[in-house]
Amino acid sequence: MINVVTADREVSELLVRDPRVDKITFTGSTATGRRIASICGERVARCTLELGGKSAAVVLDDMDLATAARSLAQAECFLTGQVCSSLTRIVVSGSRHDELVEALVGVFSRVRVGDPFDPRSQMGPLAASRQRDRVEGYIAKGVAEGATLATGGGRPKGLTRGWYVEPTVFGNVDNRSVIAQEEIFGPVLSVIPAADEQDAIRIANDTIYGLNAAVFTNDVNRAREVSRQLRSGTVGHNALRSDLGIAFGGFKQSGIGREGGREGLLPYLETKTVILEGRPAGYEDTVL
Repeated sequence: MINVVTADREVSELLVRDPRVDKITFTGSTATGRRIASICGERVARCTLELGGKSAAVVLDDMDLATAARSLAQAECFLTGQVCSSLTRIVVSGSRHDELVEALVGVFSRVRVGDPFDPRSQMGPLAASRQRDRVEGYIAKGVAEGATLATGGGRPKGLTRGWYVEPTVFGNVDNRSVIAQEEIFGPVLSVIPAADEQDAIRIANDTIYGLNAAVFTNDVNRAREVSRQLRSGTVGHNALRSDLGIAFGGFKQSGIGREGGREGLLPYLETKTVILEGRPAGYEDTVL
């Protein structure tokens, strides 16, 4: 049975606090997840939390940058970047930084933004006016912090109805900056230069989040080797990859537990052990 209750935060918190609710599952922001986890901790309730992300794409030196740019830009168009697992931090060696920024600008700036009911549109609006305000606030912070605004940053011309924002690319982003560390939830990409491969891995892991990641390389063995060093619940090869039939969830403040697959089902079950002196009726023919 499924029962949907449309309610505000006060009613939702009553459900989380109610001891008759054995298990809480939440998908949403890390801030709300922290609140739910604290309440569950008070009554030792079980919870699964799928929270925010600031996912990194590590682009290795053997990867064709035009191919990587197409993959990254196309993925960011999905739901206008309002996806917790979006690959929004692009980490590349400093010697290839400018070339990758140029490639991303070439693809992302040509995305057709418009009415989502128009089959010609490649990216629609943000979900709400306050979300556009939030995204524009982060873009302003990126500029103020000294990142290079390579394309976008404003509102598309001619779209007066709906909360649209241009596909945006920042270059020369410091991984310690606000736009590199906080989840923007919009079509904003940050390209971060790294000294070498190990530095790129360090930068990718230097975040409170660990939901998703990707490794771009033509060598599947290197992809596997780098993936094992990324503290992320999912790592895709040469794309943002996901499969709802297998486990999905995050490390660190991106969540607790997993959704999907066997790993997602087990947290809803409790193991109970009953030890009897003899074999009860109906078990006589059971083969152990």
